[in-house]
Amino acid sequence: MVNLRNSLVRLWRTPVKTLLFLLLLAFTVALVSAGGSLRKLCSANMERFGEIFVTIATVEQRPERTVQDGTWYADKKEYRYYNSRIYGDTIPLSVLDLERVEYLSGPEQRAYYSSVASEYELRESYERLWFMMIVEASPVEDCIPSDRVKMEMKNMIYAPYRVYLPEFYFCDHYEEHPQKLYQDKTYIMALDEGIPHDWAENNVGGKMEFVPIAGPYSTQTDPDGNRLPCDLTSAAVEEVTPGFYETERGKAWLSMCEEYRLYNESLPVTATEDLNLIMAFYAKEAYVTEGEVFSEEDYQQGNRVCLVSERFANRNKLKVGDSVHLALRYANYSQSAYLGGLLNGVNAAGENYEVFEEADYQIKGIYANVAGSNRGSGYLIERNEIFIPTASIKNSNENNIGAYGPMKGYTTAFRIPNGKRSIENFKEKWEAQGVGYVDISFYDGGFCELEEGLQSMERMSLLLLATGAVSAVCIVTFFCHLFITKQKKRTAIERCLGMRRRQCTVSLFTGILVIALTGCAAGALAGQLFAQRAANQMLQAQEYDTRFSNGALQTESENREEVAYLTQLDIRVSAAAGGLVFLFTTATALTGIYRNLREEPLQLLATAEHNG
Repeated sequence: MVNLRNSLVRLWRTPVKTLLFLLLLAFTVALVSAGGSLRKLCSANMERFGEIFVTIATVEQRPERTVQDGTWYADKKEYRYYNSRIYGDTIPLSVLDLERVEYLSGPEQRAYYSSVASEYELRESYERLWFMMIVEASPVEDCIPSDRVKMEMKNMIYAPYRVYLPEFYFCDHYEEHPQKLYQDKTYIMALDEGIPHDWAENNVGGKMEFVPIAGPYSTQTDPDGNRLPCDLTSAAVEEVTPGFYETERGKAWLSMCEEYRLYNESLPVTATEDLNLIMAFYAKEAYVTEGEVFSEEDYQQGNRVCLVSERFANRNKLKVGDSVHLALRYANYSQSAYLGGLLNGVNAAGENYEVFEEADYQIKGIYANVAGSNRGSGYLIERNEIFIPTASIKNSNENNIGAYGPMKGYTTAFRIPNGKRSIENFKEKWEAQGVGYVDISFYDGGFCELEEGLQSMERMSLLLLATGAVSAVCIVTFFCHLFITKQKKRTAIERCLGMRRRQCTVSLFTGILVIALTGCAAGALAGQLFAQRAANQMLQAQEYDTRFSNGALQTESENREEVAYLTQLDIRVSAAAGGLVFLFTTATALTGIYRNLREEPLQLLATAEHNG
């Protein structure tokens, strides 16, 4: 007890040195504590946002040129001109097979499939079908249908509704020089409702006319996108001669009638390797309201699960866990489901596509489509569109590819790791290939800006940590030298007066211990408070866009909760910082004391006198 009191009294006799040691020690511990706390906080936030945010890229083949095309309008007796895009050879998806580029999913050029769904309600009671019909008809007199002409109905081959239409008006509205029609001949034609010439004058009182739609033709391709050879033309009006329906062309017209029927009884199915690659889900224009999204296991193992829209589920009284029967007929790699529409879907042989994949899919989630798109209609979700994992399609579609076209932003995408380094690495590898006429657009929801802010804080934390660590070593070493090593004379006198080594150790060490304990505790607390304040200010200044996070696949409220910053510091880091500096101080002090006590008292006294 006497030794403890003597040790503290000796420190009190040098108040400036003692106070300076205490303050400097607390300051260095505060630096280490603040640096360590901010470093861990940055790492935790980076890891958190790395799991939440998603970086994708859309890929689009750029047209080589544009040309001006014109469409004839019979009512105006003039052409209206528009720009048409001309593409070169279709660039294959394989150009994205880059070495040393890590893809988390994709690249994929998505297809949507037409699935027969006659057992389901596909429309609300107030929604009408597209009124297109295929008829046999004759003009009431010889004519050239460059204007409205009256036609006599001979036979209604197809119509979506039961209609009684003995006569109708017909105009080859968009053809400047239509073929002449003869009263004594019968013609087959596909018709669509058109706006009458006198619409402006008579409003709805105008006489409704029908305009021709292209006849049966095929856009079937092989898996490489090469159009299969086909003799079918797209003639919209053809004469029906005896035995016409026994010919290949006549059979193709009948197949087209069947395709119209199937079109009204089918729904679109989009297959994907990752819902994040579909912009509507990625941008939170669509999100799951019931159930859950596909898991990695679903994608990898090809589980037969699906997402259906709320309206489709409600209309057919379906819920999560129920099954939907899908019968896939053809794939369209050219357009999204929203733009796809009717292919006039005969294959190169002039026949309807047969179902190549048929199975029951369990509803894993029900989604809502909550917003439109400012990127173009191709990015919109079609009514009744169903989403499935690509790997769930077990059979090849190589003989059922109805259309294939250039990569579009709404059909082609991939996902890479988050961060500027990942994006720059991809750009470097891509540019090295020298592929032209391809635009790649990256979307990361602001992750790169967020990453830059966190990295700036991390650099500051490392600077604090390094400065504190170096300062701690220098300050502790210096003051231990003052309070212990330079006290050799004192140690020698105490030893000569009969004090044992243990007593000398207590005399030298106790004061250092008190200062170290007090300084480290105060510094750890100060560092914690400083780091908390710095974290709150810096993180509140950060901005990020939650629309493109993984939360976009869930509800909006869940998304907001997921992307919140972590600002709570771990007090264990400050405690560890203070503890490490305290241990270093005690170790340095004990090392100095050990060296003093290792020498004989008289020799130690002689050395102290000599040094003095």
